[in-house]
Amino acid sequence: MRDMKTYCMGDVHGNYDALQQCIERSPFDPDTDILISLGDLCDGHHQTKQVLDYLCNLKNFILIAGNHDSSVEGCGDVEWGWSLGWMLLGKEIPLHWYQGGQYTALSYNYDRRNVPPSHIELLKAALPYYIDESRNLFVHGGFNPKIPIEDQDPEFLMWDRDLVYKYGRGYAKHPVKGYKRVFLGHTSTQAIKHSWDATEPIITDNVIALDTGGGWNGKLTIMDVDTLEYWQ
Repeated sequence: MRDMKTYCMGDVHGNYDALQQCIERSPFDPDTDILISLGDLCDGHHQTKQVLDYLCNLKNFILIAGNHDSSVEGCGDVEWGWSLGWMLLGKEIPLHWYQGGQYTALSYNYDRRNVPPSHIELLKAALPYYIDESRNLFVHGGFNPKIPIEDQDPEFLMWDRDLVYKYGRGYAKHPVKGYKRVFLGHTSTQAIKHSWDATEPIITDNVIALDTGGGWNGKLTIMDVDTLEYWQ
């Protein structure tokens, strides 16, 4: 029996077909390996229910909080944010609906009573960030490297794009101190490179942009955290 390995996956955005292709094409073993999701499981494609059904049953799954799943920014009085706001309170926020929320609702036949409690608990338990034993950092949006990450607002960690733009566009020329590697989602490689064809992970120093547009018209990526080999 081989040693347990850790894999990281970019933003799924309701794309269950792509999720299954990543699992099938990679060496990831659902029975033994760890899967870390960088968040945004919901919104975009219309298979959020299938995505959450699958991930709820993984033995070793770690979820980072994504803005489409649980952020309250831009949502007024919605306590639990975007998709969780709809699941728990039935809120239909125009900004969220426009950015894929309607397809999350569609996956549950537009009735939040069809959302299993396990799906809600999975999203509510998402972490603002995760640091593994090797000092790899996993965060949805980004963070300010000059401030200890534990002192930063979870909303900022979900929404920041400054870090990924600096590294993804080549403005930063040195590794982020304190971490072996930093894995980021939220901002697609297509947006970073201003190209629909930019669907490969971007690795600059020790910063890795892993949202390769799988929720829209790009690709979903799963990566071996140790070797950086990836499958799409």
